[in-house]
Amino acid sequence: MSVLYVASDSEGAGKTAVCATLAHMLRALDRKVAVFKPVAAADLMGRSDPDTKVYADLLGQQADGWPAELPEGGLSEGLLKEISAAFARVSGEADVLVVEASCALTIEESARVAEELDARTLVVGTFHRDLSASQMAPWTEHFGDRLLGVLINGLTRYLGTETNSRMLPSMNAAGLASFGVIPEDRRLLGVSVTELAKHLDGRFIVREEHTDALVEHIMVGGMGMDPGELYFGLRESKAVIVRGDRPDIQMPALNTNMSCMVLTGGFEPIEYVKYEAEQEEVAVMVVQTDTLTTMAAVNTLSERARFDHPLKLSRFSEMLEEHANLPALFDGLGLRG
Repeated sequence: MSVLYVASDSEGAGKTAVCATLAHMLRALDRKVAVFKPVAAADLMGRSDPDTKVYADLLGQQADGWPAELPEGGLSEGLLKEISAAFARVSGEADVLVVEASCALTIEESARVAEELDARTLVVGTFHRDLSASQMAPWTEHFGDRLLGVLINGLTRYLGTETNSRMLPSMNAAGLASFGVIPEDRRLLGVSVTELAKHLDGRFIVREEHTDALVEHIMVGGMGMDPGELYFGLRESKAVIVRGDRPDIQMPALNTNMSCMVLTGGFEPIEYVKYEAEQEEVAVMVVQTDTLTTMAAVNTLSERARFDHPLKLSRFSEMLEEHANLPALFDGLGLRG
């Protein structure tokens, strides 16, 4: 069995996205793949670990006694044995096991877990302009031959040329293999209509059953010189925020592709708008705040974004196919052909 241990030195680097997507892609290649997260920080225990829900929803992989709680004292021999026991249960008949590391572990502790599981390791690094081979040196030092290389995630727009001419050559010169650089993508920062409603304390009045749609863009409805359909048609998979007493703006918005409508000021729409939203199968919520306050609240919406939607899985699969050297990664795991 091939075991891939996916680690990073910072939260939000994209480990869960990489683990779920690689498992999904390998299953499409008729591999028997399981996913596994050995440990979680103590402050997550007592409530559901969000990553286990991602694996259950996107891959149908249920958590079986994992993750274990990482105590304040850090990784211990007893915890390593607990991890090994869970590993044996999860692996079953799988021929590939994808393991997500926890950032609560130090690099030294992660190396011990990888050794315990006899795993090859992929480091997911968060892109920043000053990222260099020297910053990745601790991974090479502690993982040695178990380290396959690094995958850089979240490349900022317009910095691709600089990255390919400076960062990647420096890593190659230091003997650190790079499996690619994945750019930022708007869809991956989206949230569901349900999460938007929670964030804004919205109350659904139309099509609450359609709240699993993904919101990738936010548009505000206001006075403008252009026809409403032209303005709102600039974006798809959007939430439109507009005063609840402005049917003249709401109706043109409903004539375009949208995920939901947010009506501000506590105003409910007229019946004709409700009817049109029903016909177009668009969820409509009402919030008590005014439009400016609602838009200000949206500034922190990205904090709710997680890799938890089928459209994100599909999009990230496309991005790995385009930007990552998957044949080299799979070859490093012994998955030739």
